[in-house]
Amino acid sequence: QEETEQLREEVKRLTSELQELQVRSLSPEDTALLDPQLAVANAQSMLVECFGDQASHPLYTKICLTKDWDERRKTLMAVRQEKLRSAYDSSCRVASARHTQSDERFVTSDGDLCCIRYETVEFPGVKSLQQVWDALMFYVTNLEISISERLGHITVQDDYDCVDDKIYNTRVLSTNDRGLTIEGNVVTFSHLFRKGEDGLGLGGAIEEYGVLVVQSVDEDEMYPYVPSERIRRDTAGAIVLTVNEPKTRKSKNRAGGEADDVDVVVTMRRAAFFKLFYPQFPVDEAALQELQGGIARWGDVR
Repeated sequence: QEETEQLREEVKRLTSELQELQVRSLSPEDTALLDPQLAVANAQSMLVECFGDQASHPLYTKICLTKDWDERRKTLMAVRQEKLRSAYDSSCRVASARHTQSDERFVTSDGDLCCIRYETVEFPGVKSLQQVWDALMFYVTNLEISISERLGHITVQDDYDCVDDKIYNTRVLSTNDRGLTIEGNVVTFSHLFRKGEDGLGLGGAIEEYGVLVVQSVDEDEMYPYVPSERIRRDTAGAIVLTVNEPKTRKSKNRAGGEADDVDVVVTMRRAAFFKLFYPQFPVDEAALQELQGGIARWGDVR
């Protein structure tokens, strides 16, 4: 219990830190330069091409897991490099403006509700890319606490598997105040590439960057979806962190002399797809509308 409380406090602190960085990074001058209509147009163009069909967008890879632990890990390791590369490539298509965000929602012919979000955010004045990366990874690996804190749901992380600190498979059950349970089975692929590391075939000259990919499991023999009792939520998303060219400025030190201060700006580009399946069991209209109205809030969690 004490450890859980400590984790909750740490999540709050890191979340607050990231939010503060985001707010600080938006100046009045930046706001004036933004063109919301252009941002939405760019977003819609990307959404139609990349996310119109979940199975065809570049971040999607069909993932089927067996009951055998070794086979499960081999399957995930086999697609890891592909996932990281597609995430990096997709991030290059997200608007390069300092601060942009767009949400798009639509309903499929089966009644499934989908939400697509993309955004670009700059974090100025941070110590390093590592600082932002550590906060992001802690947030992701403590997802059940994040959901509970943000959405007020009773959340249980039913299973958790980690492969060499590079791949995380998490099954999360979240119950809202109406007693409806939403289930998700996601895999997170991540890597922080150091300067000169040619991990994705981009050449050794590139600065350091971090790539994080999240995708739902399609089929899981060990933990099958239960549509007769729970509402399934699928996710496909990517976050890429890059460092803008550091700028050096002069400042006065305590001794009265000059010192060189380095200003580091980290840019986060994010694209995410959420799909809330239509319930396969009776749900009253008010509860269904509440679920559908809150799908965009899941984007605030992951």
